[in-house]
Amino acid sequence: MIKNIILILLSLSLISCYSTRHINANDNILKENNITINNKKNNRVKGVAKKEINSIIKQKPNKNILGFIPFHMWIYNLSNPKKNNWINSYLRKIGEEPIILDSMLVKKSVRQITSHFENNGYFTSNVTSVINYKKQKAYVTYKIETGESYLLNKISYNNIREKNIYDLIQKNKYNTEIKTGDLFTYNSVNNERIKIEELLQNNGFYKFSKELIYVNADSIEENKINLDFGLTTLDNDSSVYEKFTINQIHININNSESKDTIRHKDFDFIINNDTENHIKITTISNLIEINKNQFYSRKKTENTYRNLSNLNFFKHIVIEFVEINKNTNKLNCIIRLQNPTKMYYSIEAEAKRSADEGNLGISGYLQFGNKNLLKGAENLNGKIQVSLENRYTNIDDNTSLFNTKEITYELQLRVPKLILPKKLNNTLKKSFQMSTNLTFSFTNRKRPDFSSRVMTQKVGYSWNNSQNVQHQLNLIELSFSDIGEINSFIENELIENPYLSEQFEDKFIPASNYIFTFNNQEIYKVSNYTYLRTKAEISGNVFSTLGSIVNLNKNNDGNYLIFKNPFSQYLKLDIDIRRYLMFSKHNTLVIRGYYGLGYAYANSDELPIQKQFFSGGVNSIRAWEAFSVGPGSTDQSNNYSTGDIKLEFNLEYRFPLFNALKSALFIDAGNIWSIKNDPREGSMFQIDTFINELAIGLGTGIRYDFDFFVVRLDIATKLRDPSTNNKWVNNPLNGNFRYNLAIGYPF
Repeated sequence: MIKNIILILLSLSLISCYSTRHINANDNILKENNITINNKKNNRVKGVAKKEINSIIKQKPNKNILGFIPFHMWIYNLSNPKKNNWINSYLRKIGEEPIILDSMLVKKSVRQITSHFENNGYFTSNVTSVINYKKQKAYVTYKIETGESYLLNKISYNNIREKNIYDLIQKNKYNTEIKTGDLFTYNSVNNERIKIEELLQNNGFYKFSKELIYVNADSIEENKINLDFGLTTLDNDSSVYEKFTINQIHININNSESKDTIRHKDFDFIINNDTENHIKITTISNLIEINKNQFYSRKKTENTYRNLSNLNFFKHIVIEFVEINKNTNKLNCIIRLQNPTKMYYSIEAEAKRSADEGNLGISGYLQFGNKNLLKGAENLNGKIQVSLENRYTNIDDNTSLFNTKEITYELQLRVPKLILPKKLNNTLKKSFQMSTNLTFSFTNRKRPDFSSRVMTQKVGYSWNNSQNVQHQLNLIELSFSDIGEINSFIENELIENPYLSEQFEDKFIPASNYIFTFNNQEIYKVSNYTYLRTKAEISGNVFSTLGSIVNLNKNNDGNYLIFKNPFSQYLKLDIDIRRYLMFSKHNTLVIRGYYGLGYAYANSDELPIQKQFFSGGVNSIRAWEAFSVGPGSTDQSNNYSTGDIKLEFNLEYRFPLFNALKSALFIDAGNIWSIKNDPREGSMFQIDTFINELAIGLGTGIRYDFDFFVVRLDIATKLRDPSTNNKWVNNPLNGNFRYNLAIGYPF
């Protein structure tokens, strides 16, 4: 053991020395940037985050894996700088050249940090730098003395001489960005200018911009500032401070040159009548919020663009305004729309990972549709998908390459509006990306252990009420499942485990569900973000009430029958929450928690098998196969471990290796449990014992990013197995690893 530790320390020492091998004698590698604020390392101050300061520093050290391993620099240093053959060129390409300290960039960083603190109200701040050298490595410390911050004492708009603008601002002061007592910052003042610009442009001031606003800032007493907003005087164009009204609204579809127009409401539609793929003009006019003879409004213009975009129909949308002449303050609005091809189809083949069990296979599908079925941008989409997989080879004597075959037919109609009573529609009038969705699908599946046919009909709505929040309400989701042939393997499983018997009966599931999704990720910005998805589902209550009223037939167990089958009655709730901590563009720590609860009652003794929870697999606890964890401490050797409760926790650190090749380290933990009495010993959820029944796995993985999809190989081993008496695995590195090949990130 001691020999191994000495060997590791010696190796690290050699590698550390090797990192300076190819640099000049007078150069120093930038090893670390440190920040001290008011003589305290990593101290926080009001209004300025450490992350902001780090982003200002002009020179960063080499990238590190796990925070301390400069792997990319090591790869670069493996090359011989005097040789340009393919191996040395390749090593330099995938590696990272050592970052040599540049003292000029350090000085520039000091100036930038000083400016940043001044812009955030610290006018007396003092920033210096100290560089420590050790064995051709440089450690830079930026020392920041913030001084006292300045607060806003009084905010006025006395220098705004135009009375109509002054009155409008005073009327909307409650919506201001800055308030007395706030910390004075450049951003807050600039945001107030943007807010005034938005206010004026939404109230007819078409030509106004925030550049016309100036601010006088006076320090009347210690650490307090008075702000007075004013408007620049313009002699050449006074109309920038005047309101504009909408004169005419022209909608030009497909850049038609036709002089014939169709008048509808207050809109002039210019349409080429030779084109068949026209959308109804009533559909377009209902989405336009710009009104004739009313003041120009930027918000109404943006809403109109958003409404037309949400149709998911037009290739291009352009909204522009043309001033009639300089004396009338009137604008003509021109909306240019370009239609897409009405009919479309696509044929694709792909590697496939089953969503439930993670088995790999191939699939191909034909997709076709009509983007303007009823002339109202209704999208009718059809899909035929064929999937071939190979699973459960231990229960099948078939030697063919694929023993699981599945074909799915799906037809979906998306109507780009909510088909609801008028009163309900009015409550959602500020929402966008609204649609009514009708879906029918039929799946015929033949597996080595059993076959099934599932038919599903769904009627639902989806809408967004902000950029980060999406709602989906499926009013009706009817599912009919018909279990076909069952082989001897399943028959034996049912004998040994009666709990499974109800899961292999024909089922009718009349469900309704609501899905709430929150995601505040900013695609083009490196910042932390949160993802939350919750789903609440209920099934069978309406039919149960109907059964008691009209006396529906019952089976021998006293359950009501619909179409000669008992219908499922249950409640189900699941929550998936994730926090993404972005240390840099390619270094991310992901924390995930999943919580699920389902409860069958009245007409059902158990949840339908497709509604039960399972654990394990490529997107779950990766040290176990799908459906092989739990429930609880049960020692299960079959492939059907399901339960009513699921708890799962994942921690994954993702980091780059070189180019498109990335890696990760992860820990997974969780289990499933049953709620009711269960013949499987140890399966029941107990509040005082469930912690000791968590399965824990540890692993690493490599991922290759093809931009449009990611191929992932994860290797995991068991740390804690709740089905064993010892629980903790004595030697997790004994070679009993599980390999998971998948497409896409696990979460």
